[in-house]
Amino acid sequence: MRTIAHILILMVIPAAAFATEQEPDILFYDGLELSLRTGWGHPSPLETYYYQNNLEYPFECYSTANYRGHVAVWNIQEDSFHLSDIRIPHYVCDPNGSYERVIESYEPNEFGVEARNRPPSENGDVSADWFSGILDCYLIDEGKYASYFFHIRDGNVVDTQIINREDYEILYNSPEVDALSADLKSKYHMLTLNENYITYYYRLSEDDAIEYEGQDCRLVTGFDRLSPIYELYDNSHLKWPYNWENTEKCGAPHCQWRIENDKVYLTGVTLYSGLSFYTIDAEPLDLTALFDDNVIDGVVFADWVSDVYVIKQGYTTEESAGWPGYTFTVFNVTALTYIRIAEGLLTESYTVAKDFDPENVPENADPGLKQIVEDYQLPSVFSTPSTSSEGEQDQAHEVPAPGVVSQAPSDEIVRATPGISTAE
Repeated sequence: MRTIAHILILMVIPAAAFATEQEPDILFYDGLELSLRTGWGHPSPLETYYYQNNLEYPFECYSTANYRGHVAVWNIQEDSFHLSDIRIPHYVCDPNGSYERVIESYEPNEFGVEARNRPPSENGDVSADWFSGILDCYLIDEGKYASYFFHIRDGNVVDTQIINREDYEILYNSPEVDALSADLKSKYHMLTLNENYITYYYRLSEDDAIEYEGQDCRLVTGFDRLSPIYELYDNSHLKWPYNWENTEKCGAPHCQWRIENDKVYLTGVTLYSGLSFYTIDAEPLDLTALFDDNVIDGVVFADWVSDVYVIKQGYTTEESAGWPGYTFTVFNVTALTYIRIAEGLLTESYTVAKDFDPENVPENADPGLKQIVEDYQLPSVFSTPSTSSEGEQDQAHEVPAPGVVSQAPSDEIVRATPGISTAE
């Protein structure tokens, strides 16, 4: 069982381990402007919108301090989580050769963001009813620090906990959870959920393993391309039984697959968790606990899988991590194979070079390869029809994808009027 001190230490590890601290989002709550923590190890709330809707991510990294390429502005009103606007910094060069940092502000619909079940408000705010997870925010006011945590489920606030330095000190020095007051137990529970949430998404980025043509390969999976096992759970993280809300056993599924005689089999599932760069906390699951009588000879025929996937062919090596005694396991890709699966059956496969560019398929390529590559690509919000009423112009088509500026001597921030560009 994890101790209270263990939880609090893990709260600090991500900030140090994930290199450059990431620029936070902004959350307005109860008259306060909070900083909403983000990290490259797990997606921000806006990133999850594109991943969950199988859309191409429209932003580009503009700084090592902001890998996600935007700053989102949120608010909580009447226990409902909303997206207000999206801010994208870029640099403008003046006639003297100096740079200034300009922040453009866009309404959510300009980047294709829509609520699942609720219409936008009159001021353009969009209900973030696609989001479920933990918001980790903080406020520094007159030298005083406080953490604000919000447990969100389908855009609704389930629980709110405010934890100050005194609370952290009591929690850290308390040997047992049972010795805590009811209020501090609730705060401890929220810290546990937050740790689970971060580690769950951090480990979700790992590729699945797959045996293909007798070779140990990798199936491309991650934030934006979930493991095929999620199709059993409507591609919903909350329906996966070991999501962050399971405080007894939590982890992202790392699956082992095998293609044999053109049939896809699931041969194993391991829970991945932990935040270490060098090791993964792995716990194998009993397949019968997930599939009951569908397990035959230790495997499950994956007849629920129907989609296009990419297999990485190659081999693994152990490489130095730069620290004595620490190594990385690296998978060296030698080729890529596009496969089409229909109800667990392999119907097409095309193997290409490891440096194959799907954006520039040769004109003389096999028509089947062209089609499977096209089917694999995620649609762009700039080319996807919106739900705007007939006759209205779709604003998403007017917004250019943001560019990347690698260097800028000055970091002066000039905030643009929302919706109005300050750049010529």
